[in-house]
This record gives sequence, C-alpha cells and structure tokens, in this order.
Amino acid sequence: MNTGTAIQVLHLLAPLVALVTMALSHAALCRVRPDAAILNLLVVAGFFGLAGLVAMQVFAVLAGQIWGDTLVAMMLVDGPIYACLAYGYANFVNLGHASVRIRIYRELLDSPEGIQVSELRAKYDESGMLSTRLRRMLDAEDLAFDGETYRLKKARLLAISSVIFALKKAVLGRQSEFTS
Repeated sequence: MNTGTAIQVLHLLAPLVALVTMALSHAALCRVRPDAAILNLLVVAGFFGLAGLVAMQVFAVLAGQIWGDTLVAMMLVDGPIYACLAYGYANFVNLGHASVRIRIYRELLDSPEGIQVSELRAKYDESGMLSTRLRRMLDAEDLAFDGETYRLKKARLLAISSVIFALKKAVLGRQSEFTS
C-alpha cells in the first residue's frame, strides 16, 4: 500500500475512530462518575471523540507530509461525518428513556379497555418520568384521558415499537424486561 492510499484509509477511518473514542470515553466516564448526569458525561465524551478525530487527521497529514489546505479539507469532510455519528450515538444512549414512551403506547394498544393510572405508576414512575411522558403523549393527542383511564387515540409510533419489540425478542428472547 502506497503512502497516498494509507492516508486515504486513515481519512476514511478517522470519523469511526472518533466515534469509538467517544463511546469508550463515555463508558469510562459513566463508571468513574456514576452519580453524574449522563448527558453531561456524553458531552465530555463527545469532546474526547473530537480530539480523537483531530489526532487522526494530524497523524494522516504528518504521515503524508502534506500540510495546509489538506488538513482543512479533511476536517471539513470528517467533522460533519463525526457530528452525525456522535448524534446517532447520543440518540442511541437516550433510547432507553424514549423506549418507555413506546412501551406505554404498545401496552395501550394491547389494552383496548385502557390502563389504570395506578398500574402505570407502579410500572414506570421514577422521579416524575411517567407524568412527563404521559403529558407529552396527551399534548400530542396520542392518548385520551377520562380522569381515570388512558386510552390510545393515535397509533403514530406503533410501527416503530413493533420493530423495537421484534429486535428485542431476537436479541433477548423476549419483548420486554417486564415479561419473561
């Protein structure tokens, strides 16, 4: 492999190396600071990933002994690619919170008679999480509430929930951590 090809490979791998750096730093930070807000740790890890991206680009330029516009051009391409990958990772990390809403949609679909507030609180309430999720679904007019029972009004996210449940069943052997 000639030097030009090696530099092109480094250039192609740089956003992936940055993403791996971000993910590993995030995992390490979560273990070192388990009490810290996960979003704050995610931002710090994002900067570690960015540092990894810059390091890869500088290494590629030094290996090829090419300076100036080349580094700028590589960062103009790889910077947005890393930003997209980092955004995807951040959303993956946040999926656990979003999945609660999807699970509630799914349970409401499976319960045409509705679900009592006490049942939902027993299953999902954690520092007001349930109230926030239900308020969002009511505001979006996805649910109807008669003062005692929630009912599904719109089935907008059910296709997504079906895919997620299928993936969970394929990986875990079950659809939910709440069922065996």
